[in-house]
Amino acid sequence: MNLTVVYVTVGTTKFDALINAMTSTPVLHALQKLKCKKLVLQHGNSTPVADSEIQLIHEKYSIQVDQYKFRPNVEDIRTANVIIGHAGAGTCMDILNNGKAGLIVINDELMDNHQMELARQLASEQYLYYCKVDEISIKIASLDFGALRPYEPATENMQTFMAALNELMRH
Repeated sequence: MNLTVVYVTVGTTKFDALINAMTSTPVLHALQKLKCKKLVLQHGNSTPVADSEIQLIHEKYSIQVDQYKFRPNVEDIRTANVIIGHAGAGTCMDILNNGKAGLIVINDELMDNHQMELARQLASEQYLYYCKVDEISIKIASLDFGALRPYEPATENMQTFMAALNELMRH
């Protein structure tokens, strides 16, 4: 599967580690091998990538980098081949409800973090992949995003998801 357009989102959080990883040499090399031409970074409250670094990425990897803090992301989601995002419930639902392949990234720095449980549940049902920040390049290079099951927002699926989410939130 070619990853021509990759959309990265941190939502409203500050997740500098994810933004930094996505512009690191190993990740950019993996994206280049999968024919990535455009990398869209929704950095939220994270530090944006410097313009000079964006230029270097384009020159070295032929990947156009667009970034923004916040804006409606419907078009970004629609045009992406793959979405890589923090493992928040909102991001997971955006990926699933739009029928996109996704890699959700666990933010280990959050206190009382339920992201791992949510990620494990969605991965066990083969809807999304998940990893930690230091595993992104390996996962991009090795995962078969075409093997993920399409999410069908049928009543039974939604009830199962909501029950799992509610259980996580009780702890």
